Amino acid sequence: MNKFKLTCIALGLGFSSISANAVLITDWDYLNDAGFGTDYTSEAGDATGVTATGATLDQFDPLFSGELPKTLSWGQPYKAVNPNELQSSLAIDDPKTGSVTTSVVDGVGALAFSEGTGLTHENWGVTGDTLVSATLFDGLFLAPTAPVSLPPTAAPALQFQIQFEETYNHPTGGTCEYGSTLDGEVGINQSGCADLFTIILDDDVSFTQDGDAIFLSNSFIIPADGLDDYEYTLTTRLLGLTFVENVDCPVGKTCIGFLTEEDDTNTLEAAFAISAREVTEPGTLAIFGLGLLGLAGLRRRA
Repeated sequence: MNKFKLTCIALGLGFSSISANAVLITDWDYLNDAGFGTDYTSEAGDATGVTATGATLDQFDPLFSGELPKTLSWGQPYKAVNPNELQSSLAIDDPKTGSVTTSVVDGVGALAFSEGTGLTHENWGVTGDTLVSATLFDGLFLAPTAPVSLPPTAAPALQFQIQFEETYNHPTGGTCEYGSTLDGEVGINQSGCADLFTIILDDDVSFTQDGDAIFLSNSFIIPADGLDDYEYTLTTRLLGLTFVENVDCPVGKTCIGFLTEEDDTNTLEAAFAISAREVTEPGTLAIFGLGLLGLAGLRRRA
């Protein structure tokens, strides 16, 4: 991650052109895109059986050190449970562009979310080598538009490592590892036991949860000479998948677990908001970026 952070800090120096009397940036344009790293692996211990397609935008080269795939697909459809021969895959949505306001200032106001880049998991019955791990990088360009106008500046790409647990679809005794709903009943396990994705968060990202909504937060400072600087916080909201508490996690790390339903299209929707607070001392330039989503890795057992 250090290379990504240092690269984007250098890109962020354009913010230093703000006048000595810093003002609150109220409006921004943005461009958000994401891509998978090239270190994805399958059950074979390498990339055997995994196909990578698509690419991030060229303008994200400073973040990603080249184009990264947007779709990972794997396995051979198993007709007994997958008669339409649908392919299992993880696919990142098209890049998102738009505008976002600074909606909360010094704790006053309500977060106003703008659409970010989401992810779709096609979870279908397959055989053969399947994806077990990958890395996802998420990149964001922000361009202040009011009260000052500045060129787009890259926040560093966030890196998400993933753990994945492919559960037995029909275990002995009919009880699923995550929930006890049996096949044919209503619930997350109605078409077989749901699979578990565990996202390992970057150290710069904090996390809260409200029902099935997940909120990730990280901050940056645009410095200026004076004592009226503002610290901005990017809050990312993830919706669409069932949240799981108390998942296995490496020591010292923060992890988030999601269930994905068998024989279905599972979509993780992402949105983000910007808030600000006035700080009492000028800050050293620190642009920590935006983490919208990160899922990768699945293993299917026979």
